[in-house]
Amino acid sequence: MRKAYATLLCGGDGYVPGAEALGKSLEETGTTAPRVALVTEDVTPAGRALLARQGWTLRDVSPLENPNPLRAQLLPRFHDVFTKLRVWELVEFERVVFLDADTVVLQNVDDLFERPELAAAPDFFLPDRFNSGVMVLEPSAEQLAKMVTELATAESYDGGDQGFLNTYFADWYAKPVAHRLPIGYNMAHFIYQFLHGHPSTRERLEREVKILHFLVQKPWRARSMLTGASAIWWSKFFDAHPEQARPWRTRLHALEDWTFDHLAESVVG
Repeated sequence: MRKAYATLLCGGDGYVPGAEALGKSLEETGTTAPRVALVTEDVTPAGRALLARQGWTLRDVSPLENPNPLRAQLLPRFHDVFTKLRVWELVEFERVVFLDADTVVLQNVDDLFERPELAAAPDFFLPDRFNSGVMVLEPSAEQLAKMVTELATAESYDGGDQGFLNTYFADWYAKPVAHRLPIGYNMAHFIYQFLHGHPSTRERLEREVKILHFLVQKPWRARSMLTGASAIWWSKFFDAHPEQARPWRTRLHALEDWTFDHLAESVVG
């Protein structure tokens, strides 16, 4: 099977650190599948060089803007997220695992290539809908053309690609179980840290969680230190950038997560 991992960067270099950590995390799992980064023209030459250094093959794509700019959106950054649909243009591959640039992989997930389209994990907030940060799909020019045609009229409950894709693949929840990924393939970082703070769940958590998704708060630009799973993300970034690693920084991020653990324990306890 011709297969690949893919991610997206648009709107400048803001997510380049995330994609670097993601690329290094994939490399460390031992996968041999190629890594493709879809990039829009506003990603700078410097940002592109950093991505290439981490093993990403760059694919230039034109942005797909929100077809309903007046529709209420949860976050301003959703303006360019429909560009994610360009992943269906990777027709040289039979199967693609799409990973948002704010995810990191903790274990080998090549088994995802055996899943059918569309396979995804439940969304943390709406479990009968899927989170589009990790998806298994089959590239198709015809499929993309149909999506683009439906963009103008289709509903999107969050104003972004996730809401649209849940409308487009409206039968996802009712499909056979192979289409529904265990939550360990797309676990929110704060849920991971919350569970990690309790000895009774820690061992199973470390065994079953394969992909962490840093929703809302991004470790490389978070205003609050208590993001959850901070030490994990920074360990992947420092693996990509050993010149930036410092013992005090490692201890700081471990302290952040220790603080998160104890806060969670005090709330539950």
